[in-house]
Amino acid sequence: MHRILRSLTRVVLLAASIPSWAGFIRGVVHYEDGRPADHVILRLRSDIATYQTETSTDILGKFEFDDLPLTTFHLSIEGQGFRQYDSQIDISMSKMAYEMITLRLNKDPDAKAVPPEGPEGEINARIAKIPPEAHKEFDLGKQRMRAKDALGSLQHFQKAVDLYANYAESYQLMGVVNMEMGKFADAEPQLQKATEIEPKMATAQFALGICRNQMAKYAEAEVALSHGLELAPDSADGHYHIAEAYWNLGRFDDSEPHARKALALNPEMAPAHVLIGNSMLRKRDAPGALKEFKEYLRLAPQGEFAPATKATVERLEKGLAQATSAK
Repeated sequence: MHRILRSLTRVVLLAASIPSWAGFIRGVVHYEDGRPADHVILRLRSDIATYQTETSTDILGKFEFDDLPLTTFHLSIEGQGFRQYDSQIDISMSKMAYEMITLRLNKDPDAKAVPPEGPEGEINARIAKIPPEAHKEFDLGKQRMRAKDALGSLQHFQKAVDLYANYAESYQLMGVVNMEMGKFADAEPQLQKATEIEPKMATAQFALGICRNQMAKYAEAEVALSHGLELAPDSADGHYHIAEAYWNLGRFDDSEPHARKALALNPEMAPAHVLIGNSMLRKRDAPGALKEFKEYLRLAPQGEFAPATKATVERLEKGLAQATSAK
């Protein structure tokens, strides 16, 4: 069973895994005087799906959140010299939403049009310095990613970091693209660079941890994944991948609680059942292991681990049947 505990090759940079990722939210942000609000940070959160992410507007004030779970979200914009903006957006049925947002300046005479203090303020200040040309290259890179043009996307992301050396988001997506191509040795330094520039970016920490799991650098993976969970403690993916790292490090008692937490956050997290099943085998609980392996096959009958899991289920069922008949 050890061979089916390898990291998933499909990289998920989300705060949680959801079986249906088909929705999007797009829109435009303007100031009261009609000017486009460029490089403004928007944060999107769903407590229902334990999902969170952020993006920034382009030079025309446009923004987009793609590949979203079909649920209800809280969209917020704050701390950049204008009144906080909040809205609830439900795409559970429509699968899409278009938002026209007007930001109103903070009229408080003591208010300053600067980012807030602290870590979030540092992120905002860094993003505010991104040159329009670099932001354009970054957007073009994302477009090529969606078009499945890996090499084209890498070219644009490289141009973005050439134009703005602290473009953590571009380094992150370069790493993701290389991971999707199986080039983990190329991806690791790019993801490391993203976390060095922006230590508070949970998705970059998770991506780095996943990459290191793939490279069998489990101790280093655990460090990155732990940092990610400090920033996003309700990430089902984060808990699953750190459970995977712990298992491969032989820290079985640390692995199982994280695998169970991943399932508590996302009951559709099929691979977590494989980890828990193996934990049951270590405890000589064959019926418990069988239950977990069957649940994996129910959730992911064509999954990456399905062939090996089916073989294990057959062996366990045969063994349990023989033990019963021998009584």
